[in-house]
Amino acid sequence: RERIAQLARSSAAQKLRELLEQQSGQVRQAAQQAAAGDPSQLMEIMGQLMHSKEGAALVDRIGAQAKQAGLG
Repeated sequence: RERIAQLARSSAAQKLRELLEQQSGQVRQAAQQAAAGDPSQLMEIMGQLMHSKEGAALVDRIGAQAKQAGLG
């Protein structure tokens, strides 16, 4: 749990949250739809994020940090 908490507090995770907050209304609605069984809008937002240079780099950094922490 502590490793996950540390990862969530990392600068990469914070920057990723900032990017997602810029689309907060869309993310909330997409999360609600995904919880109701339709993940398509959430997948579209993640696709847009992964196609941006900054978003892809952040996801890669978070993935590397997770592996270093023994989470991956």
